[in-house]
Amino acid sequence: MRNPFPIKTTMITLMLILCVVVPIVNAEGDVLKWTTPTTKYLSALSMVDPSDGWAVGGDGTIIHWNGTDWSNVTSPTNDHLYDIAMVSANEGWAVGNHGTMIRWNGTSWNYVTTAPTIILWSVFMLNADDGWAVGYGGTIIHWNGTLWSPVTSPTGITLTDVFMVNATLGWTVESTGAIYRWDGVSWNNVPSPTATFLRSVYMVDAENGWIVGNSGTIIHWNGTTWNNATSPTKTTLRSVDVLNANDGWAVGYDGTIIHWNGTGWSNVTSPTTKLLRDVFIVDADDAWVVGDGGTILRWSGTMWIPEFSSLIILPLFMTLTLLVVIVYRRKRYN
Repeated sequence: MRNPFPIKTTMITLMLILCVVVPIVNAEGDVLKWTTPTTKYLSALSMVDPSDGWAVGGDGTIIHWNGTDWSNVTSPTNDHLYDIAMVSANEGWAVGNHGTMIRWNGTSWNYVTTAPTIILWSVFMLNADDGWAVGYGGTIIHWNGTLWSPVTSPTGITLTDVFMVNATLGWTVESTGAIYRWDGVSWNNVPSPTATFLRSVYMVDAENGWIVGNSGTIIHWNGTTWNNATSPTKTTLRSVDVLNANDGWAVGYDGTIIHWNGTGWSNVTSPTTKLLRDVFIVDADDAWVVGDGGTILRWSGTMWIPEFSSLIILPLFMTLTLLVVIVYRRKRYN
């Protein structure tokens, strides 16, 4: 008679795995049960609240989070969309290729005619009557509640991101490492500690802000100057979002995810190697990341979780069932 020990050991191991996996699924609920509705790259996302969020991406892709799952939404364009900024559940903007600009009115997304026909890389809305967008060739345009108008730019080089603290203080960054500040009247150059391609800027407040870019570049605003910060990676960082002075995230190429704890930045285990393009923090225990191939990750407060599929657990159940049958037959005929 063959020793049944390996079979019993395997069964016990599988049962332990199931005992761990299933409670996590049940306990986390909506954290694990959602799936991505697209294979297009997702370039940006914006959450209104934990139950209302949007993401945009390649070929005009628009998807919506309703608190339970993500679903595709009819898009008025086939142009690539690069950024999105939601003002409220009934007001939002997205920008992209060929100067594409679309607006959410609470019911549908609609195309809006704008003067620039070049790439718009970033949009930021302070409120329904005050917004900014930047892009290729140093383009800067401003929304006054009625129309978008060009604003004198301090550069002719591509601006990759814009963030406004308030109506008289804002920041935009450039592909050459240049940094510009809005003072309520004009955009002006501010000394930068790097010549590296800068990708994303996020301000906690007027005295505290972060910028990330190529080669793992991280620079910090202390209220007076921008200074290089120690980075735990050499990988290009595409996006940074900071909840407060002690909690922030940045993401980038090869699935890179790093965290700020108030003292330093450190690498965090990532469930993917896909290019991650944007991160948005809802609160300390809830954040989202989007990227290539329709990748969507969610922060549970303890780990980053990819979309959940029953296929993850199904093979375990099938294997366990098979082993139970084998053991039962052995006992029956021995």
